[in-house]
Amino acid sequence: MCAVPASANDLAVRYLLELSTDIRGALLLDRDGELLATAGQLPAQDLESVARRLAGAARGLSPNGAPAGGEDVAIEIDVLATGGAMFLLGEADLVMACVTNRNVHPGLIFYDMHAVLRDLERAAAAESLREQGGRR
Repeated sequence: MCAVPASANDLAVRYLLELSTDIRGALLLDRDGELLATAGQLPAQDLESVARRLAGAARGLSPNGAPAGGEDVAIEIDVLATGGAMFLLGEADLVMACVTNRNVHPGLIFYDMHAVLRDLERAAAAESLREQGGRR
């Protein structure tokens, strides 16, 4: 899959914050844990570090970090704490994390996160088609 321009990643993370007023901060990592985009009012370093560790731990639960057949591991984690909640979603080559207020409906947060990641996948597919068309 082709990568989208960095501006698309930034827009996607900011759009996630617009979808839910409960989301205080969000970030997007690539499969290797490199920060692609961040938005919100929280220190990105803290969220990035926790997201990286959670994604790595979740991938480590399956043999060789991936299920049989070489498919990507889908990750969905929510953690509640006194001051709020953290949600982590990993699909394909991206990991998205966000921090919210405590009184949120996890299903709605994950729904919004899935929607944003699907939009990024469609943008990457469209970019790949554009590149292929330009090489002919």
